[in-house]
Amino acid sequence: MAAHAPLGIEVLKRGIVFIDLATAQVVGLAVILLDLWLEEPSWIVKQGAAFAAGIAIALFFRWVEHKSPDEQEAVIGSSFIVAASVALLALANDPHGGEALRHVLSGQILFASWHDIAAFLPIYGLFAVLWLAAPRLRAGVGFFVLFALVVTASMQLVGVYLVFASLILPALAARAGGGYIHRRAFASGGLAVVAGILISAVSDLPAGPLLVVCFAVSAAATRLLCRSEPMLRATRQ
Repeated sequence: MAAHAPLGIEVLKRGIVFIDLATAQVVGLAVILLDLWLEEPSWIVKQGAAFAAGIAIALFFRWVEHKSPDEQEAVIGSSFIVAASVALLALANDPHGGEALRHVLSGQILFASWHDIAAFLPIYGLFAVLWLAAPRLRAGVGFFVLFALVVTASMQLVGVYLVFASLILPALAARAGGGYIHRRAFASGGLAVVAGILISAVSDLPAGPLLVVCFAVSAAATRLLCRSEPMLRATRQ
């Protein structure tokens, strides 16, 4: 989730809030279709299809940004709803369709194995190196490619809903008091993850939806606390 904080802040700066939902949903659709067309596809084939779909939709969004920036958010939102609808249609007659769709949307974070995490760790490591060592990649097509790589990996681990929540809600918390302070985003997101996993383990509630709620509560609390700080300083003076 640490990789999501800087990406979420950049997304808010660009004003393309729904790009994470759309990208994750398109990747989820690619995974669903592959599972329907091929019986037990190999991990390499599955990841190849997922990352190809993620990069393809990211490059498409970059093209829209370049050609028609005023319509970019509308195209992104439309892409999300079309991909979601196609996924519903594809799974309509599948006896396990409900379970597959739930996995894509809310994930199964508590059941992710260390093997799953290790498989995607190089992606997050590459992102961290490029994001910190090559700031120029944050502009133009570089941002969209890096974004697609991280979202594709995260969607398969935690699901569409949690990808959106972990990208946008900590970024909103980081805006408290004006401007962006990255440590607020990391603190808000970190608190939400720890609280959500602990509560889910104790209460036996689904981790994905519970974590989304924790991200929302943590972001709201962060903004309220940051807004109250100037008032407290003024009262003391």
